Amino acid sequence: MSITFDTTNIKIETSRLILRPFVEGDLDDLYTYASVEGVGEMAGWPHHKSIDESRKILYMFMKDKNVLGIFHKNDKNVIGSPSVF
Repeated sequence: MSITFDTTNIKIETSRLILRPFVEGDLDDLYTYASVEGVGEMAGWPHHKSIDESRKILYMFMKDKNVLGIFHKNDKNVIGSPSVF
């Protein structure tokens, strides 16, 4: 069975978090979060070694439309990125 899930119009807010699709303006934030040694490894992926690597991942997230970013509501910084699939 094949299921298509499009995150384009999804935005979920709690008192502390926002879940929404990534946009190009999230690149620096994504790199800051994903380049920390140990963060990705705990989730099963290698930490990002360059901003270009983060850019490729960000564009993949945006193109595939199946990953939401988790943002801290107060400062809007990326703190995670659980994929739907």
